[in-house]
Amino acid sequence: MELAIFGGKPVFSETQPVGLPLVENDTIERYHRLLDKVFQVNFLTNDGPLLRRLEEALSERFRVKQAVVVTNATLAQMLIMRAEGINSGRVIIPTNTFISTAHVCEWVGAVPVFADIDPLTLNLDPLEIRRLAVPDLVAVMPTHVFGVMANLPTIIEEAKKLKLRVICDAAHAFDCDAGGSGPGGCGVPEFLSFHATKFFSTFEGGAILTNDPDLAREMRELRNFGFAGIDDVSALGINAKMTEAAAAFGLASLPALEARRERLRLVHAAYQQSLAGIQGVRLHDFSQGKNNHRYFPIFIEDSFGASRDAVCQALWQENILVRRYFYPGCHRMRYYARKTPGGPIPLPQADKVLGKILCLPTSFAELPDLEGVKRLSDCLARLQKAAPAVEKYWREYSGEVNLENTEESH
Repeated sequence: MELAIFGGKPVFSETQPVGLPLVENDTIERYHRLLDKVFQVNFLTNDGPLLRRLEEALSERFRVKQAVVVTNATLAQMLIMRAEGINSGRVIIPTNTFISTAHVCEWVGAVPVFADIDPLTLNLDPLEIRRLAVPDLVAVMPTHVFGVMANLPTIIEEAKKLKLRVICDAAHAFDCDAGGSGPGGCGVPEFLSFHATKFFSTFEGGAILTNDPDLAREMRELRNFGFAGIDDVSALGINAKMTEAAAAFGLASLPALEARRERLRLVHAAYQQSLAGIQGVRLHDFSQGKNNHRYFPIFIEDSFGASRDAVCQALWQENILVRRYFYPGCHRMRYYARKTPGGPIPLPQADKVLGKILCLPTSFAELPDLEGVKRLSDCLARLQKAAPAVEKYWREYSGEVNLENTEESH
């Protein structure tokens, strides 16, 4: 079968994105029933009854005292930093994260300091905290990448030595854990993303998990323009209120999550089996704890015989829209690179890993017999056998396919 880059028919007739929204028929039915109730009571936003129900359900699910729901994870991070008084100084974040994590630091007046990663977990290397310690360092913000939990106990221990606050980006980590501890389990505020392509979605949305009732109260005021009561504005707030329609979709989705996770687990298992024998394809290690299986990254090693970007372009031509998360790393994004005299400071582990990684589609969960996984894996095997020609094509025609990093919103 001829590869598409050489004139063959694409493996898929329609594009296969990394993460299509996951919406079951029974979720849609529950959603319609909840929407009927929204219109019956005519309460559409402003801390409505469904939003309060969603907050209660999330606090119970994550075993935390408070879940503060907002319109997206970017505003969730902004509210935490504002409530924690972080409006200056430097904040350590791993370079292997979505760019909004860095942007929010600047929006609140802080400076992101990009740290290297553990090449096995892809998360912040705790040793970087000591290396990057400077007098005006105020906080550390690790990320649970692909639902693999960052080493929060060690990060918190290192942060305490330097009297730093810890805030955790748990955008990928809904229903994930390590050693029985999931988001919110280590006693520091963590924020979740409920974007349309996440494991759990409210169309757009996010939440902050905390056991601190005073912090939760302040963030609820901040999400509502700073109102502490009628005609009483106590702080510089913003509009981060989730609508009842979005909260309804979250409530409608909750009963589907266990079956959804199982379908995605089967996709992971099928990938692990079908890719295991392909030379130069290394699989990510998900063995450390519970995962929601929403992401399936692989690494294109030198022994594959063609570069990661050559493989990426070839797969795009097959209508398989793999992604290079989070290439090239925040520290090499043009906005931040030009702020560093002489260009970005190398981060050896991240620079190496981010040149190899590809995320594969996981939305094959709805296909019978996991046919899509097999077709994609067979395509990768054929690419490996034709690796020299694939690389040559990439070098000659690399301008034909736009591989810009435009990951779905955090």
